[in-house]
Amino acid sequence: MYSFSGSGDSSSSGRNLLCINKMRLLSFAYIVVLILTIFTQQTSSLSSLSSSSRQLQDVDGITACKGCTGTNLKCVGRTIVDTNCNACATGQTFWPCNLKKECWCWDTTGPRDAGDEGGETACNGCGRDSTTETCVGNQNSLTPVSDEDCKNCMNGQSYWPCSDQDLCWCWDTTKPKKPPAPISGYPVNNNVDPCALFTRGMFDVFAPNSTFPYTYDGLCEAITDYNKDHTEKVFKMGTEDMIRMEIAAFLGNTAHESDDFEAGREYLACGDRKIVDDKVYCKPCTNDLYDWANNKCSVSMVDQNAPYNSYCQPGFEPPEGCICDIITQVEETGPLAGYVEASKVFYGRGAIQLSWNYNYIRASFALTGEADTFCNDPEQVVLNPMYAWGT
Repeated sequence: MYSFSGSGDSSSSGRNLLCINKMRLLSFAYIVVLILTIFTQQTSSLSSLSSSSRQLQDVDGITACKGCTGTNLKCVGRTIVDTNCNACATGQTFWPCNLKKECWCWDTTGPRDAGDEGGETACNGCGRDSTTETCVGNQNSLTPVSDEDCKNCMNGQSYWPCSDQDLCWCWDTTKPKKPPAPISGYPVNNNVDPCALFTRGMFDVFAPNSTFPYTYDGLCEAITDYNKDHTEKVFKMGTEDMIRMEIAAFLGNTAHESDDFEAGREYLACGDRKIVDDKVYCKPCTNDLYDWANNKCSVSMVDQNAPYNSYCQPGFEPPEGCICDIITQVEETGPLAGYVEASKVFYGRGAIQLSWNYNYIRASFALTGEADTFCNDPEQVVLNPMYAWGT
C-alpha cells in the first residue's frame, strides 16, 4: 500500500505520481506475463497429453489420426482392417473415420497398443510390461481357437477372435498353461480361507463313510492348487456368506454324484473291476444285469467281443476332446474275459463323476495346463485325491 501527502511542491508531487504509475504498469505487465506463462505451460501440457494419449479418448478417427502421416506413423483399426482406416490420416471424414474409438494412430516403432486399458478385446495390454506373456487360444472355450489365431491380439487386432475375450487369453509362459475360469464379477476375498470355513471336523460329520480318493487333505490341496494359477478363485469370491453358500452347493452336488463320497468310479462302468499287475480292468454292465449289493456284473457289455464306445465322441481331437475309439474285451477267455482297460474309457470318475472324452480334456487343461494328463490316463482322476476333487 502507498500513502500520499498533500504537502510539498507540485513538481515533487508529479514525480511521485509518475513513479507510482510506472510501478503500476510494471506490476500489471508482470501479472500479464505470469498469466500468459501459466496458460502457455498448461496448453503445452494438455497438448502433450492429448498427443500421447489421444488414442485413449473417446474420439473418432478424424481426430485420432489427424496428422498421422509421419514415417513411423500409421492410422489403423481396432475392429476393422487397417486399410479402411489409412485414409483418415489424410482428411477422410466418412466411414470409418467418423466412428468413435475405431481408427487410431499407431507409432510403428513401438508395440501396437491402442492403450485401451480395460477394453473389450482379448489380451488387451498383454506383454506390455512383461516379456514372458503371450496371447494364446482358450482351450476350454466353447469355440476353441489356435494360438496362431490369437497371437495378433496383443498387437492391436480387435476383430475375431480378439473381439471375444472367451476365445483368447494372456498366458505367462513361466506358469502352467491353465486357461482362465469364467468371470463371476465378484472381488477376491483374501480374508477367507475355504478350509477354515469347512473344517476337517465338519467333513468327518458330513461324509463319515468317505473312501479314497475323497480325503479332506485332497480337497484342500485341490482348492490351493487351483487358486494359485487362476485370478478367478474357487471358494474365495465375494462375501463370506456367499462363499459359505458356494461350498455348501458344491458339497451337496458332489455328495449326490459320488454316492456320498463312496464311489470313486461309476458303478455300472467299473463297479465290477480287477487289478492285474497294478493295472485296472473294468467289466461294463447294464443296469438289469448288475448286482448292486455286491457290485458284480453277470454278463459284460463286451461279452463275445461286442464293441464298446460309451463316453467316447469319435472323431474328436485335441483341443475338442481326447482321442478315443471303439474297444472290446481284453481277452476272449481267461480271467480278463469280459473286461476292458480302465484307462481307455472316459466313464464317470471323481467327485462330480467326470465323464466323456470332451469333458476330460477340458478338466485336464484347467487343472494341469496340458491335454495329455487325463487324455493319456483318465484313471488319474480317481488315483489322485487332488484331481478327484478338482475335476
